[in-house]
Amino acid sequence: MQGPTRIAYAGKPHAAPAVVAGTAAVALMFAATPFLIAAVAGRFGVSEGAVGFISLTQVGAFALANFVLPRLLAPSGRILRAAAAALVVLNLSSVVPSAYGALVVLRLVAGFAAGTMTWVAWTDAMQERTSMAAVAATGPTAMLIGAPVLSVVATHGDQAVYLLLGVTAIPAALLSGSVTGSKRQRGAVSASRSNRVLLAALWGVTFFGSALFINLSLVARDLHDLTAPAASLGFSLNAAGGLLGARLSIRHRRPGLWLISAGAAAFITVTANPVLFFIGMTWWGFAFWMAIPGVLQMLSERSLRADERAGDAQGLMAFGRALGPALGGLFVDAGSLVGLAQVAAGGLAISGATVVGVQEGRDRLPPTKPRTGR
Repeated sequence: MQGPTRIAYAGKPHAAPAVVAGTAAVALMFAATPFLIAAVAGRFGVSEGAVGFISLTQVGAFALANFVLPRLLAPSGRILRAAAAALVVLNLSSVVPSAYGALVVLRLVAGFAAGTMTWVAWTDAMQERTSMAAVAATGPTAMLIGAPVLSVVATHGDQAVYLLLGVTAIPAALLSGSVTGSKRQRGAVSASRSNRVLLAALWGVTFFGSALFINLSLVARDLHDLTAPAASLGFSLNAAGGLLGARLSIRHRRPGLWLISAGAAAFITVTANPVLFFIGMTWWGFAFWMAIPGVLQMLSERSLRADERAGDAQGLMAFGRALGPALGGLFVDAGSLVGLAQVAAGGLAISGATVVGVQEGRDRLPPTKPRTGR
């Protein structure tokens, strides 16, 4: 993990090692989702569409952690390490169940632990623009390295994947470091209407994006007749594009336009030519990560504190990722991957247009005084 660590935190030389390791472990956990669909379906005898329920519960708990914890606790390295230790145990325990319901419960709790780790990391990162872009790079870096490994490990079943995820979370549980941030005070939040619109747009990006993204391994197999290693190349290209986008994101100020282009990229992944699958995957990753740090920066600029909306942003994005696979599962079970791509591309484009509208508008509350409670 030394390479990803150095790349991800180039803009923040004093970042806590535990934050680096924790962010990478969570990113790898979500990177594994597309590779687990067929393996889990085969192990428990359920449909591939139904496997999306695991992602629904896992990411739903992730979202809950990001909504609730900022209002109850101040982020700290101790909380991060405790959540990482829990994630190690939960990932390893996911090897054991013989009943599908038991696995769902384990992944639900694992999602809450992962959400806790992400809340701590992003609360710390949103203190500084360069750090925010640097943390964003961790996800695509983990995917870039992890996708080919996961594709091979998944051929040995979902249990092998969960074992790998358990091992990769160990460093975050052992490493230490300080984390800055404070408990969110009730009522001390910006009244900016733009922030609420931006949060809705972030939800839309992940809802529509995840509906298709989690099923791209099926797109590669069923529409393009690609092998698992070839499909993993698509995910690696997506991650490589995302890494470049995350590192360049601080150099532009038009995140909405990049999200609109991500919608077009999502659609071409299902077109007849397999080459366009790889092109679409690459551009999707690049455009997505060119945009997200910029949208988060817009939230910070319209807030009373830079990290005020860190938990809300991560929570709503996670909530979108939780519901998206359920939508995708409906299309998968109906045998309509092209229809799914059309809906996902349209949703991404609308979310991007919403961000453009906010940026062109004038609703921007300066950080003067907090909104009073009701």
